[in-house]
Amino acid sequence: MREELSTYPAVLEVIQTYIDGCAGPDDNKIRSVFHPNAQLFGVFSGKTVVFPIEAWIDRVMGDPKPADDARITPAPTKGPAWWVDSVDVTENMARVVVISRFLDVWYTDLMTLLQTEDGWKIVNKTFTYEKK
Repeated sequence: MREELSTYPAVLEVIQTYIDGCAGPDDNKIRSVFHPNAQLFGVFSGKTVVFPIEAWIDRVMGDPKPADDARITPAPTKGPAWWVDSVDVTENMARVVVISRFLDVWYTDLMTLLQTEDGWKIVNKTFTYEKK
């Protein structure tokens, strides 16, 4: 059964905290919105990559580099460097598509969230990015 729109603000608050944490970067904010067993999936330079959440947080907090085949684009002159493209909530799960610019690369993230005992948590992030 589809949820009422009243559920959306709590889901979007998680996404806002995720974006703020990545922009900081602030590992505590990032960690607060992910389930401790969350994983991230994507493809870099033709290779499938899987990051456990703690390894990905280390990467964000360190000196991450864009993938070799990422297209470097200029920063937007107006408007946000990220936006929510779509939100779908059904019962205790949600799917959110986020478009964001990080390290001058445009990413599309498909976030799966679950309403846990500790509130809404991101349990999976699958991402892609602009290629050359």
